[in-house]
Amino acid sequence: MKLRHWGWVAVLLSMAMPAAADTVDINLSGDAAAFAYTKPLQTEGLELGGRWLHDTDDGDVVDANLHLVDRPEPGRNALVLGIGGKLPVIMDDVRDADGAAVAIGGKLRWTLPEYNRAAVAGSIYYAPSATSVSDIDGYQEYSVRGEFQLLEQANVYLGFRHIELSFDKDSDGADRDFEDGVYAGFNIGF
Repeated sequence: MKLRHWGWVAVLLSMAMPAAADTVDINLSGDAAAFAYTKPLQTEGLELGGRWLHDTDDGDVVDANLHLVDRPEPGRNALVLGIGGKLPVIMDDVRDADGAAVAIGGKLRWTLPEYNRAAVAGSIYYAPSATSVSDIDGYQEYSVRGEFQLLEQANVYLGFRHIELSFDKDSDGADRDFEDGVYAGFNIGF
């Protein structure tokens, strides 16, 4: 089975888990669209998710992610911290390269104390060559965004995302930016 198919299997499995409060996230940039789905598991603090990012010039990244999430001030959600990782499956059309990686990292979201409708969120993930397979020899991703709570269970946001890929020597070996730029979107909890 090709790596492309395993990525879809991971996303579909993540969506089939039992849920408490699911979140759908959709964002767009000039050349890319991303669709993500996250759901808390029955085990306290665990969240499982999946994302498909399609870039018209560069290809696709399909990933499954798992985080242990903590809310230091329950009920207020002023600060949300998550540590864990993701399994991105990459189909790079520019280099005609496919691969996957196990990336570790985390995410956070901080609601401004004086204005509880505004928040700042970010995430960072890293996979070295030791946890990368096929044509991919490393994976780095980080993002930062400003959010505004439009409705009780809906946020809109504007952010910056950077995804960098490293390749093995058979694929030229040079690093390249897969996705790099500003994006806008929304998320809905239900």
